[in-house]
Parts: sequence; structure tokens; C-alpha cells
Amino acid sequence: MAVDVERADGQGSTLGAAIKASSRSDLVVICVVFVFYIVATVALAFSWPGRKVGIQMEIGGFGMTILYLTCLWHSVKVRGGRQTIAFFGLAAGICLFAEIMGDNYNWFFGAYEYTETLGPRIAGVPVLIVALWGVPLYCAFMMVGWFLGLGGRRWSATWYGHVIWSALVAFSSAMIVCAWDLIADPFCVSGLWMQVNGVKPFWWWDGGNYLPQLLVWKGAGGIPISNFVGWTFVPFTILFLFCLLFRRPDKVSGKLVNIVPWLIYGYMYYTFIWGLLEMSWLDPGMVQPALIGTFTMGPVIVLGLVKVVRDYSRVLAPPG
Repeated sequence: MAVDVERADGQGSTLGAAIKASSRSDLVVICVVFVFYIVATVALAFSWPGRKVGIQMEIGGFGMTILYLTCLWHSVKVRGGRQTIAFFGLAAGICLFAEIMGDNYNWFFGAYEYTETLGPRIAGVPVLIVALWGVPLYCAFMMVGWFLGLGGRRWSATWYGHVIWSALVAFSSAMIVCAWDLIADPFCVSGLWMQVNGVKPFWWWDGGNYLPQLLVWKGAGGIPISNFVGWTFVPFTILFLFCLLFRRPDKVSGKLVNIVPWLIYGYMYYTFIWGLLEMSWLDPGMVQPALIGTFTMGPVIVLGLVKVVRDYSRVLAPPG
């Protein structure tokens, strides 16, 4: 279905045709995301030969605010202003509530503590964290719709079918979000931030069974399994409510601009993996989350690549 839409728009035969059919603003935003890849690659060219761990660690969190704004722009373009407000407003509100309850009362994720490193805080929760949540949430949700050719449409005429379909889309998206957190949390909580860059990362009071040998600067090593349960449950709740109450057909479907969430998700993998591999020079255990991330995020990224080649290549395009 998605391929038919692309061909109706003059796209789908070649990547060149898709680029020509794209607006200038579409191409600018796509280029902005590619700039992130270029910056990470240039940083790698300096950090890897000199074994300068700190450079790639800093690049790992580079530009999350810009990526958040990019997601906002993409949402306004593809889904419209009202859905953008609904999606990111719902995400910010529920994420902030979950993080406040987590940081202060150990709900959802386990017992952890944020430091002043991430800037201004509300009830102990850095404001930046709310933006950080929005990026993987939006990318995962839009990728599922892109893969399946949903276009934001309601795919069931009955209320119970709508509920089931919303739950399936929300759960699959939440799993994609959690796949990223399997590498993000070990990266962010590592004691190497303090050792190499003099930065105090957040920390777990009692540690956990995921990567129990993880080097930390405070608290106990490892990450509790409840953290990943929370990183599945909270995104599921947000996306399920959005699908159930606010989702409407996309304003733009089958255009090259629809690959932006996939590109951003790929960037998050790309930069974090290189950071983890370089951190493994000082903490060999960092190879484990790098390997885990490759086999959790990797299939999603490769599936997106297959779709891009299928949609924008004459060689693999379906007949008809």
C-alpha cells in the first residue's frame, strides 16, 4: 500500500526521483540528521586512533535537543499541529510523572538518583530527560507505522478491534524504545563519566542483575530488570492512549521525509555503539551492551534499510 502511494506521488521508482519530489524543507531536515552522522564519524576518526574515550562519550549525547526539535518539526509536517501537541504533550506529562515517582519513590524503574549534571530539575528530575524520552518514543511509533504502511489510519471498524490494534502498535513501539534503553542506560550510568570527563552520571542505589559488573562511580553496579519493565510499560501507556484517543490519518505518507524517524533511531544506535566500544578500553564489560544493542536495535534498523531499498530502487521494486 505504501509503495502505491509513493508511485502516485511520483516517487518509489528511484531515490533520485524521491529527492526531486521532496520539498526544500524536507531535504534540509534530512540533511540535518545526516550532519549528526558526519559529526559522530569525524569524532570517531580522532578518538579511535588516539584512544581518547571522552570525545565519543560526549558525542553520544550530542544534540538531543536538536533531535527533539527535529522530531517536533517532522510531526507537524507529517501528522499536523494538533496531533503533535497531543503526542508530545501526552509524552511529556506521563514521562515527567513516571520519572518523578521513580526518582523520589522508586516506582516503575527501580531505585536511582539523578545528579545536577543534566541541568535544571523539577522535583529532582532533569527537564532534559523529558525531551530525551520524546525522541525514541516518536521515532519508534512512526517507524512501526512506516513499516506497516499504516499512515495513522484506523484499521478496524469496531471499538474492540481499535483497542486491540492500538495495543499492538503501542506494544511493538514500546519494545523498540526499550531496545534502545538496553544500551543507553549502561552508557549513561557508567562510572567512566566521572573517571574520564569528571562528570557525575545518575546512579542506582542497589544496582541490579543487568550487567552486574558494570563500573559505577556511586551506588551499586548493574541495572535492575524493573528499569526495562518500566521502559516498556511507560511508552506502551503513552502510545496506547495516543492511538486510542488522538491518532488521525497522516497528512504526508509515502514521501522521502517519512524516513527521518528511522534515520534518527539509526543515529542513536550508531553513536552509542561507538561510545560503548571505546569505553570498553577502560571497562571491558561495555562490550556486552554493545553486543546486546546490535541484536536488539539492529534488526529494526536493517528492516528500515530493506524498506528504503525496496521503495526507492528499481532493482528490488515490486512488479506492477
